[in-house]
Amino acid sequence: MDPVRIALLVVVALALGYVVARRMGLSMDSLFAGDGRDGSDGVGETATRFVLVANVAALDPLLARSHGGPVVLFLHDPGCPISRAAYRRMARLGGEIPLVDVQRAHDVSRVVEERVGVRHESPQAIVLRQGRAVWSASHHGITTRAVADALRQACGEAS
Repeated sequence: MDPVRIALLVVVALALGYVVARRMGLSMDSLFAGDGRDGSDGVGETATRFVLVANVAALDPLLARSHGGPVVLFLHDPGCPISRAAYRRMARLGGEIPLVDVQRAHDVSRVVEERVGVRHESPQAIVLRQGRAVWSASHHGITTRAVADALRQACGEAS
């Protein structure tokens, strides 16, 4: 097979992969995560489960849970490259992370701002304790290590 046909096949395969990924709600960035360029700060990769906070009613259990220990909440805009990078860093934390898709749940992000006392930005990671924000970061300030440290500190405050 000549080099032109090979190049054409590669381009078609990439285009098809892009279409399939977009239909599955993924970005091409998410397909190539873990390439060492995501700012993970050396914190190891562990199993993380993002739990979608799709409506305002889903906030009440989270706020209640924060009275028993710290809870991290992630406000994410899947269409934003900075948010996708922050998502990859958050995925390295492990455990269960409640996630607000700010594109689909504008009302939820507005209510988060009102209830926890932190001005909305996205991407944004918020550590909740006793129903209030005890730490938050946005954009490039969201690193795996910073969130893990904030959670550890909030655990210390809980004792």
